[in-house]
Amino acid sequence: MKNKNIIILLTIVLAIGIICVGLFLSSSKKNNNLKVDLESLTFLKDNKTEIIKTYTQDDFESFVTDYENNLLPNVYITEFLFDGVSTYKPYDLDDFIENGNEYNVEALDIKAININTTGVIELSGTLTGGMLAINTNNLKEDIHLLLNGVKLDTDSKKVPAIYAYNKDVTFADSKVVIETVKGTKNYLEGGKLKKVSLVAKENINDYTDKYTGDNQTNYPLYNNYYGVYTSSELENILFAKVQADTEDLNDGDPYYFYKASGAISSDIDLTFEGEGYLEVTSKNKEGIEAKGNLTFSGGVGDYVVNSQDDCLNTTTDSREVSNARNTLTIDVNSLYAVVANDADEGDAIDSNGKLIISGGRIVAIAKSGQDAGIDSETGTYINGGTVLATGDMYDQVNSESKQNFMILSFGSRIEEDNIITLLDENDEVIFSYKTDRTYTNLVYSSKDLTERTYYIYKDGEVKGEENKGFYTSITSYTKGTQLAYTNKGSTGMMDGNGPMGNGGGPDDLGNIEEENQYPPTWNGGMDSSTDDGNRPTPPERPDKDNGNGTTPPEKPDGSTNENMPFMPFDGNTTATNKEFTIDGISNVFSGVATYTES
Repeated sequence: MKNKNIIILLTIVLAIGIICVGLFLSSSKKNNNLKVDLESLTFLKDNKTEIIKTYTQDDFESFVTDYENNLLPNVYITEFLFDGVSTYKPYDLDDFIENGNEYNVEALDIKAININTTGVIELSGTLTGGMLAINTNNLKEDIHLLLNGVKLDTDSKKVPAIYAYNKDVTFADSKVVIETVKGTKNYLEGGKLKKVSLVAKENINDYTDKYTGDNQTNYPLYNNYYGVYTSSELENILFAKVQADTEDLNDGDPYYFYKASGAISSDIDLTFEGEGYLEVTSKNKEGIEAKGNLTFSGGVGDYVVNSQDDCLNTTTDSREVSNARNTLTIDVNSLYAVVANDADEGDAIDSNGKLIISGGRIVAIAKSGQDAGIDSETGTYINGGTVLATGDMYDQVNSESKQNFMILSFGSRIEEDNIITLLDENDEVIFSYKTDRTYTNLVYSSKDLTERTYYIYKDGEVKGEENKGFYTSITSYTKGTQLAYTNKGSTGMMDGNGPMGNGGGPDDLGNIEEENQYPPTWNGGMDSSTDDGNRPTPPERPDKDNGNGTTPPEKPDGSTNENMPFMPFDGNTTATNKEFTIDGISNVFSGVATYTES
């Protein structure tokens, strides 16, 4: 009996011990092992406040020595961004790339708050004229940035506000987590680290054949630009290497380079979590980009991303990196992704792999002209949340999504200040959106979009609260002009089984043979036998010359865009179907225009 009691006692003690260890391990993940005040440039560790050590450019040699001997502190400041070699190209290449122009090799001039540790780093305070630089090479644990009321402005269009770098885009031993503290507001502004040549000095001539035409002729003029490193120095580069597409090379473009493209950029997996508010503003190029997976998790947190290019982007192409991780996953409370009106281009949400939306209010507004609100390379899946996306490209949403969605392709452009409102059969407003730009395609999905009939109106009067044009609450709505559609598709064009993919069927939008062609512009669907002889002439595809100079639109660099924007129907198109009936996951309505009685 005594032995039995001892065994029971030992079992209880062991159980308590296991519970305590578990609690310690779970809590230690969130224990703040380092607190950094960006305003005073101090950090708190073990209840002791210390000034962050600073390396100036005059200290560069001693800094390199400390780096090579693993003597750098957990957090330190440099007046330069170190990329792994002792000297390197200035980053603002566009400022001096001219024929024969010389340059002084120097350190990249920026105040960088360097994070040199894993674990949880809590950040607070205001910093202007600086950035966060996180070296993730060879780490075995995650780097967890806890944003507790941060305002960080690089005061520059040259560098990201946060740059997590690694020489290997397939590195998976650690990830960067950015968490917002509940009840706090956090603001980050910055964007872009200009590409730097990674062509070895002794191998310059090996790359001449990568260029064509005038670019090949001018190539020798940029030897001072390309010959930045020796091949042995290139082995020490800490940033991910990128290879250019030879078709996109222009004068002065390096074939190999490194770059960050966003206000927040990561060479490895990047995860956002937490219940706070984060607003990211890109002054140049993308908002948030990752060369690994990009994840917004937990179903909490409020995000606003304003950009000069893609707002969110996973950038690594699986065709170039076979084991690339490029899935973009979104599960938040709210996320507004808006490309600036004055941007050259930009999808709102863009993945080079899958795009999976699981929850939250998602508003994705692309640049007018040739971009999409939501876009992915290998499939977009809307499995939850409320999603509204606008743009001029067809958004490829997979019909295997778990939540109903509808895509509206308008017969003529929706103009600035136009309001689109969806009503159910009881005249209850499902959504209302007022645009600040033109667009031709709108994607909508929510749990409220069930299998029944809806009606769509343009303009009218909406009263309620809105954010970025999307009404989050509506107290009243006065109907405007009723809209209707010309043709309806189900799974076609959006999931690879219809006109945008291989094949098609009676529910598709028309007899379209190739990707990115346009839907038919006549009544009667895809069967040409129903033609009544009054079918209007479809618009010319801009990727085929019609003899009148029709050519694809140019991108900002002067090259043409292979993914063509939607071409509106011509003025003869009539829309007679006013009942927008949802009868499955995927519902595509084309030729949406003012309702005309048949």
